[in-house]
Amino acid sequence: MSSIAIKAAELVVKIKARLAAFRGLREFMDDYPFDEISMKALRGREGAYPFGEVGTYGAAVLGASVSRRSYPRFLSLDDLVLYPPAFTPRRLEKMAELLREPVFTDVNLETELGGFKSAAPFVVASMGSTDIASRYSIQIAKAAAAEGVPMGIGENVATVRGYGARRSKLHPSFKERVMAYLGNLDGRGGVFIQQNVEDSYDEHWNKVYSDKDLEPFIEEGRVGFEVKVGQGAKPGLGGVIRMRKEDAIKVRDKYHFLEDPLTAKGKYVERYSVPGTFTPDILRGTIRMMRNNYPRAKIWIKTGPYRDVAEIIRIASEEGADAVVIDGKEGGTGMAPSTAMKELGYPTVVGLKKIMDARLGGAGLGLLVAGRLFNGAHVVKSIALGASGIYVGRPLILAAMIRGEKGVRNYIEAVKVETQMLVSALGKYDVREVSREDVASLNQDLARMFGIPYVYSRE
Repeated sequence: MSSIAIKAAELVVKIKARLAAFRGLREFMDDYPFDEISMKALRGREGAYPFGEVGTYGAAVLGASVSRRSYPRFLSLDDLVLYPPAFTPRRLEKMAELLREPVFTDVNLETELGGFKSAAPFVVASMGSTDIASRYSIQIAKAAAAEGVPMGIGENVATVRGYGARRSKLHPSFKERVMAYLGNLDGRGGVFIQQNVEDSYDEHWNKVYSDKDLEPFIEEGRVGFEVKVGQGAKPGLGGVIRMRKEDAIKVRDKYHFLEDPLTAKGKYVERYSVPGTFTPDILRGTIRMMRNNYPRAKIWIKTGPYRDVAEIIRIASEEGADAVVIDGKEGGTGMAPSTAMKELGYPTVVGLKKIMDARLGGAGLGLLVAGRLFNGAHVVKSIALGASGIYVGRPLILAAMIRGEKGVRNYIEAVKVETQMLVSALGKYDVREVSREDVASLNQDLARMFGIPYVYSRE
């Protein structure tokens, strides 16, 4: 094994251990694609290839991995395949346009996501105040801005970490995070900001909307607000993190603690935030309030794998929201009870079906899907079935752990290259041209659900 491969393998082991320590879910994390994400973070576009070392093409026997070491409980986007044609009239049109044979780099990835221009159908998820998300937030923000993709800032950041000044030396404040992104933007991108019940006590959105430093970006249409109606890993439950006792004392009056931080004996205490209460009328009223109070801000809705998510999309569409994100049960970067991740909600692929149904029903707003999505194939399959793009969190933390800001940029670049390659293989040269004809299923149930071919059919 080469020295580079050995170092990469050692990094993977260290990262697995570190993440397992943060989550307390070693078994859950064992089947996560650390190796694939790590190589992209280390090598960027070269990470899209299965090379053992740079320049080793032709020196190794390479081929597709078509087996599974384990069978997951839930079906996923990996049970779908892309279905390229031999006859590609769009490629012929592109050839006439370019006066040469087109290549994958000719594929246009630029799109609009929830009112923001984006360099690719890819969004950095709204990660909140957890220790690990906070620790790598600045690197992720700078990388996302440089790559021209929108980014979210999750709940509790201002309340727990401070709005302008840090509440603790170790963690950036809300404003540090948002300015690390906005201060590095090019002509694309935008930031959307969550406010939960506890944040609303401090009138978080009002502070943002009246902040003189943010005013130019608000005026440019680069700022949005995101209503959180749920999260994939714990739909119906609120947020939970373990906090240092001294930090917990500072927000003691805003959150529910199982033990009072003032009298707790340990170094850490568990902090809970409430899930928020919604009805159709409350959601409708919330969107109307946002349109009235923050007319220059984009409006995003983040929801989880709920049985009534179709109604959420309908209300959001009718009230003029810019985007809805459906987070499947595999999603979420924060802490959640193991039983919640196992039993609550439905997998990401079902959320994608909800999006497809809404799109076929005429929904024109941005519809994004989240939950264990991490490569270009997931981008293309999601768009083919009706999504505007994918919403990604965990892989960016992993990429930042490996190589900081550069690792995040490398990872995003590799996903862009994979997406271009796959779209061009389908004989198309704009990612928005991908459609349901480009997808087939390895599973009969999924084939029926999406109305796409079953590849093993006798027909």
